[in-house]
Amino acid sequence: MTMVITGALIKKARKDKGMSQVQLAEGICTQATISSIENQNTCSSVDILVNLCQKLDLKITDVAKNTRYGDKVFSYIEDDMRNHLYADANRQIGRIDCKKLNTRYMLGKYHCYRGFIELYINDDIDEAIFNFNLQLTQYSADEFTFYQAWSNLGIGLAYQKLGKLDRAEGFIDSSAKILAKVKKAGKHDMIVIVDLYVDIIAAYAELGKYDRALPLIHEILHELTEQDLIYKVDVLAELESKCLYAKGQVVQATMKQFAAMFIAELRGNTELAEKILKRNQSHIVEMVKNELAKSEGHPTFVK
Repeated sequence: MTMVITGALIKKARKDKGMSQVQLAEGICTQATISSIENQNTCSSVDILVNLCQKLDLKITDVAKNTRYGDKVFSYIEDDMRNHLYADANRQIGRIDCKKLNTRYMLGKYHCYRGFIELYINDDIDEAIFNFNLQLTQYSADEFTFYQAWSNLGIGLAYQKLGKLDRAEGFIDSSAKILAKVKKAGKHDMIVIVDLYVDIIAAYAELGKYDRALPLIHEILHELTEQDLIYKVDVLAELESKCLYAKGQVVQATMKQFAAMFIAELRGNTELAEKILKRNQSHIVEMVKNELAKSEGHPTFVK
């Protein structure tokens, strides 16, 4: 998508920083592309424009004239949010002027994101709840949306931080109910839905609501199996193990831990695999090694 932009702003910001076109282009694009942006007021890539704005400390809303620029920019923010990279998301969202967002849907997304940034970066719970409520009461485009589910979870997490656990549970319940309707409608990407379910399940586990968490885990695992996906199956298996340990089901929980470890290795989630191997279950690994050492040099038969 070729975007109409204000090339003069790019040029001015570049000169204010004492940069040549070659220096600005380094690691992003070619010098010819910078020249085209500054003189012809067009840019063929949102990725390039986002990176240039970051380098020049510009808001993309000040530079881009296309009304749909936000679709791409918000996709970067949302990826960071879903992966709990709130500091990265905060840097991206700082490039956006919410006054220039021209649809309720985009404004709703903005305030949902802003709520989590206030909660986890600025540690301002009141401001977080304010932003989540804006999304829910003023900028929700439909009756049941993914962002309503996400904002309800955000309010639940905010109340959890305040120690108001009954209120937290109520909002997390609402999040789960809305997300179930979103999933049933089939209008949202399953990967994104799984990410939010993982956060809901983790919130239930933190509240000690294991009987709420476990059915959701089994439901999502079933959905993923039906679609031949292993996305976050390792994370779900570890969450299930935590719930089972809390319920005193030690053997089942330990088996789930090792299942999570093997799937994590398959998915390339080395952080989780190593945590289970070297920390969570290191005592069992050592025990198995000791038992194997006893039979070293002797034949082992597997029927």
